[in-house]
Amino acid sequence: MTATAQNPQRQRRLKTRAALIEAGAQLLAERPIDAIPVNDIVDAAGVAKGSFFNHFDDKDAFAAAIAAEIREDLEARVTDANKDVTDPASRVARGIATFIQFALVDPKRTRIMLRGHEWATSGEHRLNVGIQADVSAGVASGRFLPRADGAGVAYLIGVCLTAQVAIVSGRATPAQAKMLASRLLLLALTGLGVDEADAREVSQQAVADLVAADQGACS
Repeated sequence: MTATAQNPQRQRRLKTRAALIEAGAQLLAERPIDAIPVNDIVDAAGVAKGSFFNHFDDKDAFAAAIAAEIREDLEARVTDANKDVTDPASRVARGIATFIQFALVDPKRTRIMLRGHEWATSGEHRLNVGIQADVSAGVASGRFLPRADGAGVAYLIGVCLTAQVAIVSGRATPAQAKMLASRLLLLALTGLGVDEADAREVSQQAVADLVAADQGACS
């Protein structure tokens, strides 16, 4: 088959997968994957039932793929928040603050992402490469304690997920989210070995810059 003939076929596959992902995200915002029949997914996507299994082994893999796409969007936001920021402590604080802000303004997608978090504690997972790099840089510079290099990713992801759960389950107001962010960032940074006064200053700056800046929340 020629490349010309392959391209339309590949485009159709990508279009079908995108339709499935979009439909799945809408359904997962309302109920867990175990309560969503494959028929509901393909009907919402407007594709044949067999198409689902051409792209995903099962519903768990489907839910994980949707969660990963949301996490990729969140990682892009973290990257943007850390543009031109070189201090590892500030990068970590701004990353956590971005997770908190995401939960505040987009609780539906946050809930979907939280259901598919098997990537959460692995420093080798492609979605955690940035966090691992910041932790390693912090250890190498003496900013973080040496032990952070082995457990830092799991520790920081745990802080992020805990904060997001607290916000989406409690429907935090922007003021409450700011308070929660300030406390968690201070605890996270001092836990990594950052001096408390320094950690407080870094935390306050990250919260002021990033948390509740966008008031357009999605219910």
